[in-house]
Amino acid sequence: MRKNTITVNSTSRMTSSLKSIAAMLLVSVFFLCSCGSDKKSDNNEDQTEKTENTTRIPTPSFNADSAYAFVKKQVDFGPRIPGTKAHAECALWLEQKLKSYFPEVVVQKGTATTFDQKKFEIKNIVGSYNSQNSKRILLCAHWDTRPFADRDEGGNLNKVFDGANDGGSGVGALLEIARQISIAKPDMGVDIIFFDLEDYGRPDDSPYPEMQDSWCLGSQYWARNPHKSGYFAQYGILLDMVGAKGAVFPKEGASMVYAPTIVEKVWKTAERLGYGAQFINLQSNPITDDHIYVNQIANIPCINIIHYDVNESDFFSHHHRVSDNMDQIDPATLKMVGQTVLEMLFNP
Repeated sequence: MRKNTITVNSTSRMTSSLKSIAAMLLVSVFFLCSCGSDKKSDNNEDQTEKTENTTRIPTPSFNADSAYAFVKKQVDFGPRIPGTKAHAECALWLEQKLKSYFPEVVVQKGTATTFDQKKFEIKNIVGSYNSQNSKRILLCAHWDTRPFADRDEGGNLNKVFDGANDGGSGVGALLEIARQISIAKPDMGVDIIFFDLEDYGRPDDSPYPEMQDSWCLGSQYWARNPHKSGYFAQYGILLDMVGAKGAVFPKEGASMVYAPTIVEKVWKTAERLGYGAQFINLQSNPITDDHIYVNQIANIPCINIIHYDVNESDFFSHHHRVSDNMDQIDPATLKMVGQTVLEMLFNP
């Protein structure tokens, strides 16, 4: 309203001025009340943050000796080759052990045909903690062993091997993480999956015809048939060959394609914990492993923590050899990987 468009007498002008002053006072009072209300709200938010901080469960200490014992227990069964007694006995032990830590455990069974046209029953062992929480984190490893040491030399090529690091170490670390979760009882939702038939892929020099996706048969089956309909996790972490002496973990190439943010967060966490010399700031070639199918089929961003020599473009030196036994397992390596994953869970 423009002032020069209205003509008023002196009485009306005074009345209007008083009304204006009263209105201004009301606005001032309202403003002060609002400021007080905002300050109170800020204080409430601060108090809420303080309460959350005081009730946050500290990250448990990963027990390397316990994880080492879990690896040894698997090796004591013998090579966990699908279709063997050792495989069946270890599956039962893994199911029972996981049940002692997580309230819900299922053994997902299916059928898969390997590159040599053999049919095997898949046993994916799935444990769920705090299943009512819709926000979930997936942790996984494979528990089977390769049926032949095809990367060894001479007479060892067709021999079986213990798979202490390749298979056993990831499972052992995850069992210890499950044990720590069961003690701390956090509010988070966590699923641990032990994938079967990961390591029965076609060798490069096989006389059998080329078979697409011959590796990671258990994770392929689960990705197409999740243990719960509509299952989704915020992210996943795959552990593979995480127990050897002198291990280094570069940023795996496929992980950097599918879930680079998760990779960077894990590696920064490891560095903060003092493991930067092992979680190296180099990127490896993409590796065909269980996380590929978790990403591509289940559409869950999943990364791979795996021992890989970037300079040699190869896995750890006992990979698929008869020497992959308990002599290669170092509790210190299990500790650094397990503690990093626990820190990701409890201090995201």
